[in-house]
Amino acid sequence: MRATNKRITAAAITLFAERGSLDLTMSELAEAAQVSRGTLYRNVESIERLFDQVIEDLATEWLTRIGVAMDRHGDSDPAARMATGLRLVIRLSHENQALGRFIVRFGMTDKALREILSGPPMYDVEQGVATGRYNLGGATEFGVASLIIGTVVSTAWVVLEGHQGWREAGSSAAELLLRALGIEPLEAQQIAAAELPELPFH
Repeated sequence: MRATNKRITAAAITLFAERGSLDLTMSELAEAAQVSRGTLYRNVESIERLFDQVIEDLATEWLTRIGVAMDRHGDSDPAARMATGLRLVIRLSHENQALGRFIVRFGMTDKALREILSGPPMYDVEQGVATGRYNLGGATEFGVASLIIGTVVSTAWVVLEGHQGWREAGSSAAELLLRALGIEPLEAQQIAAAELPELPFH
């Protein structure tokens, strides 16, 4: 991505997260990105398209990095993958706080972002149920997806507000999520405290 596009995207992410909506003008975005309106119009089709692009970029970068890290780690256990994925998302939210705040603002309300946050984990849920690793009781797929998204968003908020560090918050959230999916408490604690794989550079 060119330097100008990076500045525009970074400014847009901050403004979207601050306002919690797409209610911003091209003039406001140009000022925040420190580019001329002409430059902005050459690089941005519309505010709505820019919002969609932020989500697409988030999916490409974060999910790719997390997927590579977990594949390199080589753990096929659905519970371990669930815990690792959640903890890495919280780590990335801490490292890129503008995107973290974007997720907190829109993770529960934007359909595309909800699908990004719940898609890969739901695959591991399906594998866990199929192999008897998870016991969901009477929970529906929609209910489990909502639990995962809510856990990610609320944990990111806790970290970004400074209530807990990302390691502690991520491990606590992963442990509670695994217990909700039927993993015994002691094992859930051990899985959630395991060493994290290294993230590849972006």
